[in-house]
Amino acid sequence: MIKGTLNKKIIITFLFFVLVYFLIINFPFKSFLVNRAEEQTISEIKNAGYFMVDEYVTSATNGEEITQDKFEKLLNTASYYTDFTFWVVDVDGKVIIDTENDANEGKSVTDARKDYLDQTVIKHETLNGMLGYDCLSVVCPINYDYTVRGYLVLHGAYSEVVDMTDEIMFWANMAGLIATVIFLLVAVAFSVHYTKVLNKLIEITVSYSDGKFDDRVKFYLSDEHQKLANAIVFLAEKTEGLIEYQKNFIANVSHDFRSPLTSIKGYTEAMKDGVIPVEAQGKYLDIILFETERLTGLTQSLLQLNEFDNNGVNLSMSKFNICQMIKQSAATFEAKCAEKKLKIRLVLAEKEIWVKADKSKIQQVLHNLIDNAIKFSNEDSMLVITVSEQADKVFVAVRDYGIGIPKASLNQVWERFYKTDLSRGKDKKGTGLGLSITRQIIQAHGETITVDSVVGEGTEFKFSLKRIERP
Repeated sequence: MIKGTLNKKIIITFLFFVLVYFLIINFPFKSFLVNRAEEQTISEIKNAGYFMVDEYVTSATNGEEITQDKFEKLLNTASYYTDFTFWVVDVDGKVIIDTENDANEGKSVTDARKDYLDQTVIKHETLNGMLGYDCLSVVCPINYDYTVRGYLVLHGAYSEVVDMTDEIMFWANMAGLIATVIFLLVAVAFSVHYTKVLNKLIEITVSYSDGKFDDRVKFYLSDEHQKLANAIVFLAEKTEGLIEYQKNFIANVSHDFRSPLTSIKGYTEAMKDGVIPVEAQGKYLDIILFETERLTGLTQSLLQLNEFDNNGVNLSMSKFNICQMIKQSAATFEAKCAEKKLKIRLVLAEKEIWVKADKSKIQQVLHNLIDNAIKFSNEDSMLVITVSEQADKVFVAVRDYGIGIPKASLNQVWERFYKTDLSRGKDKKGTGLGLSITRQIIQAHGETITVDSVVGEGTEFKFSLKRIERP
């Protein structure tokens, strides 16, 4: 069954995408978040630092006296509200004010790192323990009268960046986990339903292969499943038809071969055993020859149909006068017509009507239709062959005035081995393949052939060909 294989593929594909999601979230996305959090924290530190520097410079410019104690109080207030640590560092690098740790006052930052005050942003610098935690630091020069009077250094805890990133990562991973569970449940439900339907279709297909064509799809299907089910049912119906055709084909071939073989075997054994006197053997040899011709004709027709089925009808196109061909074909049946006292009447629109077709195969079509018309014509009647033109088409009609074909059987006359009950007794030499061959030849030319018949009045077969101007 398909269930195990399909479920595994769905689960493996699903887990692959889940893995890709979590890898992206916890590596490239996390790195992006850290950078964004750092940039945001640095921006906040800079804004706070330059604001305090502007306050100090503005007050000094206005002549206000800002003592160290007063400035330290301002910085402590700012530190309280921003959670940043403020240092005031003189031009030599000595810490004058530290809003967090008084022990750092008097220490020099340049002793720990000479280029410290030359930086704007410093990450992960502890200054030999002066900073008791991992920091993001921003150095803001204090310019007054175009002279650097010192530096305001602000420190933000790097843990804030980590906490901000971890919180977003937590919710991103939780969202991914919840989505994974939901999609997994949906995938399992989909897989169960999908495989159930497919397995049912497989069971029905297997039953069709065993010749059980009564089973039908009787449950709700999606559009895709319904299309597949319809295709399977269509294939089953075609297969059922082919099997039935094969049975009929074998039965018909067996019947048409058995009858002449039985006659040949019976008369041959009778002559061998002396049952038939020598003076009467000529009559029975004629019967044997007749049955042999039947077998030869049947074999040739079967070979031709097999060639059509395997390779299609190969056409060798040429230009010829259809009226001349009809006259020649009709002449070959004079003896047969004389036996039944039939007359052939030719109704030709012109002496010359040119067509482009396979000459030998059209000659075979005419032979089959004329021969068929003679077989089922009443004695002392007429057979009419008419040629007419319409636009770029030529229409050839062969009409007899014989027993006719029942209306219900008209569409079946093209089937292989088909013979109406009325004709079976009259057509002892026919194979039931001539009309099937005829239609395949005409259709291979891209043309049509039709039949019109009334029981007791006669039958007309009419086919078309492409007309051309006289070469």
